[in-house]
Amino acid sequence: MATVDQLEAAGFDLTTASEEQLAVLRSLSDEELHVLASIRERMEEAADVEGHAYASGGWCW
Repeated sequence: MATVDQLEAAGFDLTTASEEQLAVLRSLSDEELHVLASIRERMEEAADVEGHAYASGGWCW
């Protein structure tokens, strides 16, 4: 199971996540966590992609 610490170590800022969102993130398998981290890493490697969040509580790169 994924922990908030693992996600934050992978570079995810969870400070604005709701308790419901955190519960879903905590339920991720190790494989799902790896996929998220891999996608995030690849997005950050792209020169024209900048990380941001939007007001509805969702995260987007």
